[in-house]
Amino acid sequence: MDPRHLVQLATILEKGSITQASRHLHLTQPTLTHNMQTLEMQAGGQLFERSRYGVRSTPLGEMLAREGRAIARRLKDAAEVTARHRHGIRRQLRIGTGPLVGAALLGDLVQAALQRFPDLALAVQSDRPHLLVEQLIDGRHDLVIAPSWLERPPAGIARRLLVPDVLGVFCGAAHPMAAAGALRADAGDAVGAPRWISLGSASPFDQDVREMLRAARVERTHVDLTVMGEAFMLLDTLAQGRHLAVLSCFALRRLAPRFGLVELALPAPGKPRPIYLWGRADALEDAAMADLAALVQQVAARQAEAVLGATLRPPAPPPARPRTSPARRSRSAR
Repeated sequence: MDPRHLVQLATILEKGSITQASRHLHLTQPTLTHNMQTLEMQAGGQLFERSRYGVRSTPLGEMLAREGRAIARRLKDAAEVTARHRHGIRRQLRIGTGPLVGAALLGDLVQAALQRFPDLALAVQSDRPHLLVEQLIDGRHDLVIAPSWLERPPAGIARRLLVPDVLGVFCGAAHPMAAAGALRADAGDAVGAPRWISLGSASPFDQDVREMLRAARVERTHVDLTVMGEAFMLLDTLAQGRHLAVLSCFALRRLAPRFGLVELALPAPGKPRPIYLWGRADALEDAAMADLAALVQQVAARQAEAVLGATLRPPAPPPARPRTSPARRSRSAR
């Protein structure tokens, strides 16, 4: 098979029609149609179905289009390598990270990395943790910074503890619970349920969140907003003071001052959710990559010590007001 034909197939399915794909690829429609006929003959099956609404892939077509997309990514990577080389940049580090952890960690990390390695170029992608690890396996990242939902990493992937993080409950300074500084299970909207921001009910971490809230005696959660793969929208909405959210203490304690957020004390300890540094095991054996991974660990360790402390102390519950007996109240009144 001609690899170009696989890339063209992926483009046809992405654009939804041969006409749109031919314009994007700068090919005539007859040429593109002939190439697809050749590819179908070589593959031994139909690649897509035509209709008045465009084209729709067959299972065989989708599998081959996946390979075409991979080839296109490799070609793009090769073009980026040559462009960096022309500008004197000899190395690149591709980092995948969750949006909140990335917002908290990457600012300091970028400065430290570029200062220590002047010929380094950084490429950062933000996504959900389980997708980032899949992308690492596919070779789209060199390092991934994300928590783990797996008992052990996939074959060929190594992970190192980066931050011994825990989960906490956060809200905006204008939220009714912010003044007391503690989570109350009985406070909320008209039906008695606090309003929450969720990071996705299909998240592999969702069970941990539910268990943590039950331990805090929060039986009902009214989720009216779900935010996935985006940090600013989540933090800005939380700052409005109408919602609560279960989030990373490491990330939020660093970001809270910028957005006016408050961490609420809990009646039970927050659920642990350690953050790991993931990488391909063979790549981490390379001296240059090992130096970069060590730098990530150093920067994360400094930040974690600053905001979490050695023992990950949660915020202390507000002191209980002493109860005054009726007799004492009457004497004080006199």
